Order: sequence, then structure tokens, then C-alpha cells
Amino acid sequence: MNESSPGELLRFWRQKRKLSQFDLALRTNVSARHLSFLETGRAQPSRAMLLKIAEHLKIPLRQRNLMLAHAGFAAEYGADPLDAATLTWVKAGLVRVMQKHEPYPALLVDSGYEILLRNAGYEKLVSHFAGNEALQKYQNAIRILLAPDALRGAVSDLAQVETFLLARLQEEAVSAQNEALAALVHELSGLTGSAVSVAAEAERSLPFMTLTFDNRISRCTLFSTITTLGTPADLTTQELRLELFFPADSETQNLLERL
Repeated sequence: MNESSPGELLRFWRQKRKLSQFDLALRTNVSARHLSFLETGRAQPSRAMLLKIAEHLKIPLRQRNLMLAHAGFAAEYGADPLDAATLTWVKAGLVRVMQKHEPYPALLVDSGYEILLRNAGYEKLVSHFAGNEALQKYQNAIRILLAPDALRGAVSDLAQVETFLLARLQEEAVSAQNEALAALVHELSGLTGSAVSVAAEAERSLPFMTLTFDNRISRCTLFSTITTLGTPADLTTQELRLELFFPADSETQNLLERL
């Protein structure tokens, strides 16, 4: 994909959404011929046209800004930090959810899995299985899980877990054209030596993937849910992910409550 061309970007996302030019033309009320001209560079899109097509293609907001920039237009969507005044109530709401989730672990991460917020349940879990040093050293949820001096040594079925995670991260990196996430996948693939083409199997007794930690003193099996904010209007809110971990058995529930 030629990233300097807005037309190539439009084609990339149209094909990714598995739409023909005719399908997209019907959705956007733009002629298929004009869409073809836009994709090949024979016609120059207006700012309004790019935003209209991007909305119908559900292109991530960061990529919409990129497309506008390549077409010579200013960015449409801002990226205020989580501590900005504009996000005061968003942050307060997320903090409340995470606190109410205790003693179970909870994390707020961005699109690159950098940890923005964490609750006491998460901190106690990591400290119990990896020590306080891991909490201080790593600010990325995937690194703290797979790094040799963090949780890696306590992860049961490590090969399956890292294969599953790296495959998911690779798909997310390609889907969102996220260069930071692609770099993380490359880094961790070199660290673990995992082949992301191998499919991971879910726990047979459960209908979902679980994550188990075992330090020979205690054992903890968790499943998680990931929540995103509805109707995001800027990059920060669109890329926030709230991950809540739940006990998958009574042994885990008792351990988390003791911690």
C-alpha cells in the first residue's frame, strides 16, 4: 500500500471491509466511476468526501487523520491525554468501575497495550506472582505478561498463551494499521520465538480462553472482558480499552480476596 496516496488508503480499507466499489458507491451515494477515479488518483477527493467515505468504511479515527494529512488537509480528530480537562469525567467513570471491580484485577490500556490505569487488584496479582519490581519496570500489559523477569515464569501453558496473544496482536496491528503494535509484535516474537500461525486451543471445560498463573504456592485462573467507549469522538477515547479480569474457579476467587 502506497501510504502517500489517499486513494490507495481508501482502496485498502474498502477491500479490508470486503466491499466492491459498487457496494461502497451505493452506501455513500457516490458513483462507482468516481470512486474508481479517487482510488487511482485520477480525481482528488475533497475533505468532506474523504470523511464521508471513511465513516461508511468505519476507518479508525487515527487512520482518518492520516488519510486527511496525505491529501493535504488538517486533522479532524484530536488526541487529548487521559488527564486532560476534557476527559475528566471519562477518567473518573473508568476509575470508579475499576475500583468497584476490586479485589479482581482491572486495567485500562491504549491501542498499544500501554497501561494507563490499573487497580489494586491488578497490582496485588502481579506482585504476588512476579514481585514489585515488575510493576515498576513494565508499563505495557503484554510485556509484563511475557517478559522473563515479570509474569512469564508463572504462566501455565505458556506456549499456548503467547501464541494466542501474538496472533491476536498481529491481527489488530494489521486491522488498524498500528505501527506501534506491529513493532511490539516483532519485539515479542523475537523474544519468545513463537510462531503466530499456530492456533491456540481454549480450555476444554470452558467456552473461552483462560489465563492461569502458578508459582507452586498458589494458583490463579482468570478470564477477561474488554470494554470500549461508545460513540468516540477523538483518538484517545476510541483507543481506550478497559480489561476486567474475573476468577474462573473458587480457588482463584479465594486467592484474590485474600490478596
